[in-house]
Parts: sequence; C-alpha cells; structure tokens
Amino acid sequence: MTGMMRDSRGGRYRDFGPAFGLGRGIRQPRQRRGGLPGGAVTWLVGLLFVALIAVILLGSDEQAEERATEQDLTAAVQGAMVQAGLPTVEVKVVDWTVILTGRVANAELKEAAERVAFAQPDVISVQNRLYVPPPIEELVPTSTTVPDLPASLRDLVLQARLSAVAAHPPIQFESGGDRITLESVPTLDRLAAFLLFEPTLRVQIIGHTDSDEKVPGDNLRLSAVRAEAVRTQLLARGVEPERLVTLGMGHADPIADNLTKSGKAANRRIEFLMLRPGESGLPGPLEEASMEEGDAAVDDS
Repeated sequence: MTGMMRDSRGGRYRDFGPAFGLGRGIRQPRQRRGGLPGGAVTWLVGLLFVALIAVILLGSDEQAEERATEQDLTAAVQGAMVQAGLPTVEVKVVDWTVILTGRVANAELKEAAERVAFAQPDVISVQNRLYVPPPIEELVPTSTTVPDLPASLRDLVLQARLSAVAAHPPIQFESGGDRITLESVPTLDRLAAFLLFEPTLRVQIIGHTDSDEKVPGDNLRLSAVRAEAVRTQLLARGVEPERLVTLGMGHADPIADNLTKSGKAANRRIEFLMLRPGESGLPGPLEEASMEEGDAAVDDS
C-alpha cells in the first residue's frame, strides 16, 4: 500500500512509498539452530518402530511359552486324578489356577480331588467346582425293594429292574473309543443308585460291538475297554469294586443284523448281568471257544 503526504514546506505532495511503513518486507522466520536434520528424525522413528515390534514379539513368545506350560500342568493334574481313582474329574488351568469340574460320588472325594490338585508343583490356587449328587436315598424310591419272593423269582425281578435302569437311555460311547457320552451320565447315576440300594447285588458288565472291524481282535479289545470304562464310572459313584466284573464279547453275540445302521446300533451295547453268590459270570468268546474244543476232544476219545 502506497501513500502521498503533503510537504508543509513546499506545498507539494511527496511520495513516501509504502504508507506508514506498510508493505515493508515480511520477516522470514529464523531457522532454529541445533535441531535434528530430517534424515535423523526418520532414522529415529524407524528405530522406535523396530523396538516396538521386538517388544510385541517377545511378549507373544512369553505368552506361548506360558500357555504351553499351563497345558503341561493340566496334563499332569489330570493324570494325577486318574491315578488317584478320580477319572470323572475334569481339569483346566488358567493363570496357574486349577479349575476342577465334573462330578464325584460324595464330599470326601471332592475334598480328595482338591488335595491332589494342590499336591502338584506350580499350582497357585484351586477352584473346586465339582458336583456332588444328592444322597442315594433321594434318587431311588423305596418301591425298588423286592418283596419276599422265592429266590428264583426274586432274581428275575432284580435282573429285569437292573436291565430297565440301564436301558433308558442306553449307555453310549464316542465313535471308536471308550469315552462315555454326556447323555449317558443320568443312566450311570441311576445304575449306581440302584446298586447301592441293593448292597448284596453283584453284576457282570458286558460290552458288545457291531461286526465292523479293520483288524481282527479290535472289536474284542474295544468291547472290553468300554465295559471297564463303565465299571470305572460306577466305582467313582461309590459302588464297591468287588461287586463289579467286566467282560468284552466283541461282535460274538449280536441281537440284530449287522447289515443295517439300525441293526449295528442295536449291537453296540452294554449289558448288565446279575450274578448269584459263587458265580463268576459268562465266559468270554475265547474261553468259550477253548471249552468247545475241549469238549470235542473228549467226544473224539
């Protein structure tokens, strides 16, 4: 912006250039001395980024190592439960705290499971969430008792009731293994209640399979371990071990055809046979075959 001012001495106007100092050159800001050059700033940012990535990776490695250690501890506690006769206890470890779930027969077993968990190294605390079912008297009505009947008829009634308790729903296993399904737990509870209500009753637990078999002998082995799995569950519910014996029959005793899915499903079963005093139970397929061979040899002679 320019301006004209009157010169009092000569009456003329004189151009004074930019009016009142306006229009003078604008000062440029001075550069700070001692600052980092642009390249150094970029290098510093890159270094900080690398350090941040390193911290994240180290943290991930530590977390993975901690998870692996907790998995090892879970396996150790679970194995200790099995060795202590508590196979129904399920174990989970979170932040070095052992969480116990599942069910046991009574409060004493619940406390024993907690002691087993605390006995393992590196365990900080234990959360005992084990379920203890109500007393047996509440599960079995008094009408279960058999009235005074002839011995043979009384045995028939007991066998019928035992089979009925075990049939609804039948005990099932996960495919190809001896792990009992959760849907079978109520049946196991009722069986244990029935057996505890009849304290003199001895039972043979018999496992059966369908005819599908990849390797000869697999079905016999599978039926035996499934029968033993049922026995283990009943022991965990308070049934005395001397009252339970097991047998694997494989596919030697079908009750339906093995050509249809429904027939095969019917053949995959667990049966319970009441034993009279002095009886050891049915022989297995191999024992029965050897006995038949012995009888044949006697006839030939």
